[in-house]
Amino acid sequence: MDDPVKVLNQLRSYVADGRLEISEVMAEELTSLLLSEKKRTIQRQELLVLALRDHSNILEIRQKWKLSMKAAKILSKESTKLRHMRAKEGVRENDVETVLKIEDSMQMGRINLHLGNLKKALNGFSVATKAGHIEAYLLSVEAFEQCKGSLKKATKVVKQLEKALGECGPVNREKDEFILISKNGLTTSVERVNTSLERWIQPSLGLKQDVATALTTRLQSLRKQIASIESGEQAANARLQTAIDSLQPTVDYHEYSQSSR
Repeated sequence: MDDPVKVLNQLRSYVADGRLEISEVMAEELTSLLLSEKKRTIQRQELLVLALRDHSNILEIRQKWKLSMKAAKILSKESTKLRHMRAKEGVRENDVETVLKIEDSMQMGRINLHLGNLKKALNGFSVATKAGHIEAYLLSVEAFEQCKGSLKKATKVVKQLEKALGECGPVNREKDEFILISKNGLTTSVERVNTSLERWIQPSLGLKQDVATALTTRLQSLRKQIASIESGEQAANARLQTAIDSLQPTVDYHEYSQSSR
């Protein structure tokens, strides 16, 4: 533990190799060490937050829900401290940190969902839904499905999902996967969306007919877009399509060639 950065990199290597038990032990020891430091610099606080995030993730992967919740709560507390430290130094939050905050709240929602806490799960997903992340909307609906056994009381959440699907932009293809991209760049598999919608529109789940009809329309739209991309009628990349439609290059190639000399 003489070099916490080296320890963090090592435990991440173990996670990549599937050695979760030893990585969990290392993450626990590392976070305990850093938490024991009474006065931390911004750099040490950043390292602590990274270690806590890894520890919480490992515990979630291992389905140790109560321990993961404990680590996630400490992560939330220490992340807030880090934001205050940065603000005091005049350091603004960047896009990467915003996405990490969204992902941390998503994790809190997932853990609460596995623990059967509907209200707390929805609260965790709410940070991400406000950012337009489709995955968060899907999990919010799943929370009702799992905790209540039906979607009879999920009308509001399902309507929000349907609206978000209409606002998130067209289907994109990256490699062999079709995805939807939120305004923060967070992606959701279209296959996952379609599978969920197909299940939720079934009468047995108790969704109101008008809401089920709206979801059916979204499902048909997603399927049509996939077919259009596969046939070449729709660009696989929405940014490329926008550039083509406007007949404007996305890069000033003359300026680029000059600056690269």
